Amino acid sequence: MLKAFQESIKSLENKPNEKKYLLAVSGGVDSVVMAQMFFLAGYDFSIAHCNFQLRGKESDADEKFVKGLAKEFDVPCYTSKFDTEKYCLQHKVSVQMGARELRYEWLEETRKSNKLDYLVTAHHADDTIETFFINLLRGTGLHGLHGIKEKSGKVIRPLSRFYRSDIEKYAKENELEWREDKSNASDKYERNKIRHHLIPLLVNINPKAKETILNTIENIGKTEFVLNDSVERTIGSFITKEKKRILISLGFFSELNHPEDYLFEMIKSFGFKYDQCLQIKEAVKRQAGKVFLSNSHRILLDRKHLIIEHSPYKSNEIVHEISTGLTELITESGRYHFRTRKRTKSFVIPKEPEIAVLDYDKLRFPLEIRKWKKGDSFHPIGMKGAKKVSDFLIDNKISVFDKEEVTVLISGDEIAWVIGYRPDDRYKVTKATKNLYLCKLEKVSTHE
Repeated sequence: MLKAFQESIKSLENKPNEKKYLLAVSGGVDSVVMAQMFFLAGYDFSIAHCNFQLRGKESDADEKFVKGLAKEFDVPCYTSKFDTEKYCLQHKVSVQMGARELRYEWLEETRKSNKLDYLVTAHHADDTIETFFINLLRGTGLHGLHGIKEKSGKVIRPLSRFYRSDIEKYAKENELEWREDKSNASDKYERNKIRHHLIPLLVNINPKAKETILNTIENIGKTEFVLNDSVERTIGSFITKEKKRILISLGFFSELNHPEDYLFEMIKSFGFKYDQCLQIKEAVKRQAGKVFLSNSHRILLDRKHLIIEHSPYKSNEIVHEISTGLTELITESGRYHFRTRKRTKSFVIPKEPEIAVLDYDKLRFPLEIRKWKKGDSFHPIGMKGAKKVSDFLIDNKISVFDKEEVTVLISGDEIAWVIGYRPDDRYKVTKATKNLYLCKLEKVSTHE
């Protein structure tokens, strides 16, 4: 299996030993086998784990297991906790969809900020078949019938050619340990119904059903490639690029038949839905100034153009945990450095806003870093009493766009530092302080 795995990697990247990989590892058998393959092949990789906090202590045990796996392989491990249920309620999406959005957004930010070449997921052939039927039953175009691609941008899936049975057999023969997600045995979810009932029925009808379905998916993928090439040639004359924006001339809607279909092929990769394309088509007739949003982008209907750009209103509920021994953390907002030291008479507190020096013994670990929220308040150092973060930012004339990027350092349930602006008076260094905790933010770019 190792040889077949290496051949799969080489088909996706012709110089695999020269690249760096970020492996998305849940702790399940698929991702554990994938990590084992990367280790045995001698590739340069790091591990990333998402804790969606959906299964209580089991989720935390999964995270602990993955950290142990990374330690065993002696590779870096990046973890993040999400308030998944809250995110799903706010964005009105299913738990599966919300977890997927949170997962890929954080994984991509982690890959970029750590300058890794590829994000690697453990999707296999059975996942591809199940996704094909999920999309078929929901109703979809060609893009939903190509299953899960082996390579999509910076994401690769080297297990795509292996069946679940192959992976489980290898894990058992090599006595690997992994975590079992009990929800996989339940028929509560659509995917599990397809896995447990539909696929076995099809295999009973045709023993080679899986191979036949995969061949069909491959043919659909080729057809989609031809379609996309035709779409690009057709719409090219209507599009101009301006820095990080894409401008589409409104003539697009009057000169093309079914412009909503062409538009969808253009903007689906930005997270927009087909229904939104229909809404945009109608809005072009009478509503200049209207804005359409996805989780990552926005479309502004101007008088002469549709303007597509990264949305400044992108919201996430990512929470980064900081343990007592952590010295460095890379997030979507920058690189953080943490250090503890004894307080000495000669030590001078830096004045740079990117550095906070706090009383270590007053902090309650693990600390957390997250975006500030409406209703957050703290005790700004040098001021009396509490103040809402929103009022503090207004008083300091922080622009609307900059406000959206402000993060806070949390100790227990209190803000210890509005990062880059002001520490909290309750955690300041006093004459009684014996131990110092130094936090420094180093800004990094989160977009290529």
